[in-house]
Amino acid sequence: MSDLKNKLKFVEQTSKQDFFIPEDEAKSEDEKPNHTEREINAKKQKRARIFKAFLTMFLISIALIGFGLLWQWDLSLMAIGDAIWLAFAIELMFGWMLFVYNHNILSPFIHGVKSFSLMIIGKKPKLDYYTYMKKIQDDPIPSFYYITVLISAGILLIPALITLFILT
Repeated sequence: MSDLKNKLKFVEQTSKQDFFIPEDEAKSEDEKPNHTEREINAKKQKRARIFKAFLTMFLISIALIGFGLLWQWDLSLMAIGDAIWLAFAIELMFGWMLFVYNHNILSPFIHGVKSFSLMIIGKKPKLDYYTYMKKIQDDPIPSFYYITVLISAGILLIPALITLFILT
């Protein structure tokens, strides 16, 4: 019986030692990383990034509208509407090009034309088609960029439609 008590004591001691963490090894509340501060900083950085992106797109839109007005050399409502449509078309085209590039939609066409033109000249293409596609898949353009451009183009569509319906 005493042998059984010794075995049970041994089991109790080892299980307590394995289960409980000694107090000196346990971290106090002050030493634990504060996840809420990290989350708050991440949200602030995300807001700042979004604000910078939309401010940049706003300035690009204003520059494109200004370019359209200078190109027409007119300040009538029709010219303003045409300049807004021009800015919308350019931004939509640029956003669509980024999207298409990122998803390898036109990669066969682009690589084929490039390879064909290089073979006519007598040179060999540096990358085969598979490597070309993998290069784009491994290092894509972040979707944040083309989403921002497409949203900015969508915002430009509203005043473009308004000027279109006012003039008709």
